[in-house]
Amino acid sequence: YEPAVEQRPAANLVFLIDVSGSMQSADKLGLVKKSLRLLVNQMKDRDRIALAVYAGSAGTVLESTAGSEKAKILAALDSLQAGGSTHGSAGIELAYALAAQHRIEEGINRVIIASDGDMNVGTVDLDALKNLIERKRRSGISLTTLGFGSGNYNYALMEQLAEAISAEQYELA
Repeated sequence: YEPAVEQRPAANLVFLIDVSGSMQSADKLGLVKKSLRLLVNQMKDRDRIALAVYAGSAGTVLESTAGSEKAKILAALDSLQAGGSTHGSAGIELAYALAAQHRIEEGINRVIIASDGDMNVGTVDLDALKNLIERKRRSGISLTTLGFGSGNYNYALMEQLAEAISAEQYELA
């Protein structure tokens, strides 16, 4: 018997983390950081993780890093702070670029958005974002959306982004 983590393929994960002002509470960015700490401790040397953020602009906090470099990954997580408005579409494009740079053949290649879904600044053309997600899915990079917090959480936007992947998966089946 092998534990599930030993059986799974190597993972190339890019976390796109919303660090806008709406994410300042403990049940939002605080919970994102706690959750990622747990994940990092489960990573294997063959796994890779990158951290990108978006608020007023998008940026890379941690280039794709091997799972063996846990201290470096945790230090990058600790540096995250919330503030500013939200420019989600630029962050999504950056996250996919990072995932493509370190794509693992026959591995898990995934962009994971951690947000309250409140994208209120920038080009938020939902159809364009959905088309991007569908194109990237065909290239082997999938998307997961994780919603954090309550109050102004934009369920509709996050669900529609996730559904762009679901629709594509049904077409492939």
